[in-house]
Amino acid sequence: MKTLTLYFTRWVYLVGFLAILSLTSCDSDDDISRDFHIDNLTMDNYPKVDGSTSAEPLQVLIACRLLDVDYSWVYLSFWFNYPYHLMPSCDIKPDIGRFITERIHHFGTHSSYLNLIHKNADLIITARTASDEELHLADSLGINLVEIPIALDAFVFLANINNPVNSLSTKEIQDIYTGNITLWNEVGGTDTEIHPYQRNPNSGSQELMESLVMKDLTMLDLPDMIMMGMMGMINQIEYDREGLGYSVNYYTQNMVRSDSVKILAIDGVYPDNNTIKNRKYNYTTDVYVVIRGDLDKSSTAYKLFELLLTNSGQSVINESGYIPYQGFPPD
Repeated sequence: MKTLTLYFTRWVYLVGFLAILSLTSCDSDDDISRDFHIDNLTMDNYPKVDGSTSAEPLQVLIACRLLDVDYSWVYLSFWFNYPYHLMPSCDIKPDIGRFITERIHHFGTHSSYLNLIHKNADLIITARTASDEELHLADSLGINLVEIPIALDAFVFLANINNPVNSLSTKEIQDIYTGNITLWNEVGGTDTEIHPYQRNPNSGSQELMESLVMKDLTMLDLPDMIMMGMMGMINQIEYDREGLGYSVNYYTQNMVRSDSVKILAIDGVYPDNNTIKNRKYNYTTDVYVVIRGDLDKSSTAYKLFELLLTNSGQSVINESGYIPYQGFPPD
């Protein structure tokens, strides 16, 4: 019953979202920028947030804009999860910069859903909707989840830069991950064995792989090919010329930026801003803001939820490097 409520509630909120955007579409860029604020927001009452690893820079940028500090993309070669971080400036407002650095962290898609359901977070930004397992847990605790799309991303397939294959079809990917295709020369490459890497169960990438690509097909059971963490997949393919893997576009292009890994075209379409924005790329995906249905509407978390569904919220999403859900700003 809760699952049905989730989809009905999502539809109601989305209709409201579209209405808000249509009413504010004539605002100037300056007006939109000024409108991105929450009255009386401080470090003390800042919402408890979490989300997918790939959405962490967006969450940091939101905090920087709301708490009025500058930011920059910074390369941290020693960081395990990903090398490029969006970081607040600590020069002018060091206390706020430290607060954002210490408090705004994402623990991954599955963990963030668990934190939201168990009320350890009040708002999460995720690369997918709740899984059946997460919905079942929410149902068992009487929790209703409200999920609204706020940005566009893409589920992408990765190969080593030295692999001559630049494109695969959906059928070829399905055949590779069910074991029907085992050599790269069967898909236009060299006479070498394909190493089809997978992600760990419940991860955002694995849930997307199973729901978008494999559907009712059973993937190969290869425990040694399962990569823990998004960066683990990238690291493996950087050094394995015969490797094949998957991730999400924003993470790969903005947070990793590896010169040793390339994104493949799928079914003849390469995922770029244009093909994702126009949903010509088959595995274009939505990025969601998620709250509990019982969240106090006077809370800063609920106000942030509402703010992300406005043109000013979409402007900040665009600033982060994500493609806004409704294509703001217009061409």
